[in-house]
Amino acid sequence: MSGKIEELMRQRPEAEFAVEFSPRNLAEFHERGFTTLERITTEPELQWLREVYDQLFVERAQLFPGAHVDLIQPAGGADGDLQAQILLPEIRFPELRKTAFWRNGQALASALLEIDLPDVRGWGHMIRKPPLDGCELPLPWHQDEAYWDRSFKYQALACWMPLDPATPESGCMSYIPGSHRSGVREHQRAGDGYARHVVGVEGVDSSLAIAAPVAAGGAVFHHCRTLHSSGPNRSERVRRAYANEWQLEPVKKRDTERAKLSA
Repeated sequence: MSGKIEELMRQRPEAEFAVEFSPRNLAEFHERGFTTLERITTEPELQWLREVYDQLFVERAQLFPGAHVDLIQPAGGADGDLQAQILLPEIRFPELRKTAFWRNGQALASALLEIDLPDVRGWGHMIRKPPLDGCELPLPWHQDEAYWDRSFKYQALACWMPLDPATPESGCMSYIPGSHRSGVREHQRAGDGYARHVVGVEGVDSSLAIAAPVAAGGAVFHHCRTLHSSGPNRSERVRRAYANEWQLEPVKKRDTERAKLSA
């Protein structure tokens, strides 16, 4: 590990910034399965996160062996970084848990999930779409919960913040409204463990999709069962995104519930 990332961690700006959801945000989340927020952190913290993010991706093979993957292709794919991801950066660098982005995400998740703040636990991942990447494959339609252990019950959501403007051209998120009210759909998969990559759900009516463009430093929150996707980055700039997953401690399902899953 270079000294640059350690120095960046020491330079974390103090960010006193608190936000709350409006009644409209709360209603949107429960009705559509997602809602957007204009701003979740300060400009100095956003700029610091960009520098941290870039350096983590430069050093990701050394810093996160086995925990940096590509969401589009299996491990060892020959097409370069189509949509690279770093998992759990806050474990190696706990300064990331001291940000306004982390604090606000936890507090807002508490409001949306209607659970007490101390009971909300989180983990993060960083996702990178290169500019003019030449990959016409979108990130397939999927539900986050489908990639977790199905022997547990979840109350969970994602808080997704772009570090660059997320537009339809650069590959912003799109959602199928109301899809969180159904169960977890069958997903196709490939690979194992950290090497597993998304193949996703077939038969989704994309004409129902709603794009959710977000300015840098804004955020979109979505339920763990909301079907979502993102298109390729056709812009001339990288689309960097930092997401945290927030949840209540998962609860083991009873034997009768597990039997229904395997029936």
